[in-house]
Amino acid sequence: MLPIAAILIFAGLSSGPALAKSKVQDQTLRLACIGAFGDREHFDWVPRMGLDNALATCRSAIAQFPDDAEVQFYNAVARDQFAESGGTQDDNLYATEVYRRLATSGLPVAQYALGTMFDEAAGVGTEESLGYMIDARAGVFGASIRCEALRTFGLADLDGNGPSYDIVAAEGMAHGNYVCAGHLANMFWNGYVSASDLPLPLGDYVRYAAVHGDPAAMTLLGLFYTFGTGSTEIDALLQGQYTARQDLERAGYWLLLAYWGTKSAWSQNNYDTFWGGDALNSVTTVEALQTALKALGRYDGAVDGVYGADLYQAIQAFGSADVDALFQTVRAKEKYAAGLGEREPLHIGTTAVD
Repeated sequence: MLPIAAILIFAGLSSGPALAKSKVQDQTLRLACIGAFGDREHFDWVPRMGLDNALATCRSAIAQFPDDAEVQFYNAVARDQFAESGGTQDDNLYATEVYRRLATSGLPVAQYALGTMFDEAAGVGTEESLGYMIDARAGVFGASIRCEALRTFGLADLDGNGPSYDIVAAEGMAHGNYVCAGHLANMFWNGYVSASDLPLPLGDYVRYAAVHGDPAAMTLLGLFYTFGTGSTEIDALLQGQYTARQDLERAGYWLLLAYWGTKSAWSQNNYDTFWGGDALNSVTTVEALQTALKALGRYDGAVDGVYGADLYQAIQAFGSADVDALFQTVRAKEKYAAGLGEREPLHIGTTAVD
């Protein structure tokens, strides 16, 4: 293969503009990797572009910028998340090694990430994690990381005082931060928050998080529209905690987005249990998916609540190339309490940098 300079000479071109363009493209790749998991105030372990895209993007970025600390960190985050859904323990060990090295060099977010590895059998103990996680809970590493730390202390006994979820702090952080709203809604769904703890209906937090790409919130919103207000079919924890008329087409749109998004957010076991064991065994949920796919021109079978091969193929064919266009359409129609926060520009399923 000819050197790049020789190719440019043979083509009769000046090297300046071409190399400048190459540098711009390289920087775009770098920014796509370090932005895959959000900015400092909106860091989320779930990449809005999808985990496959994040892995591929950061793999390419690390090849171009092997000495860039931020690229190293976010490539490790992608490997860390891959360990939960298809990867191996080697991915956890790789991530831990990178986190520890960058934490030692003083990268704050790496200190937090190292603190989260206490339950991964990767050489990080609870005692080592505690200091970093206390800092995270105090907001040292940014707003959304504080919310994640609040949730971690609610789920795990890190300090020997038993699991304790600071609902007041978590709810306060949900105002102005959609990642925090998603964590709060998720804790409600899992029984750690009750309706009396929240000044707003659950549906407001869910919508705020869903229109900003939170996969679990998109799942909940899809269920809201699948069953409608007052339904006794939805989980007992959620009954009466939202307002939504039954709308199978709208429900199906959100469920399609959730089906794609939760692949990056949930472990394979949880993903299979929910979709294969619960959602796709519900006649009403299947009807919602059939209705949405038919409206999109992607399914021509009956809307009969039967999860057959034709529906399976239509759902599988709906991938990252489709999700952002649908997301932009449906997110614009959702309303939530204005005090929670602005509807910020955001894309899912794409590696593009705005």
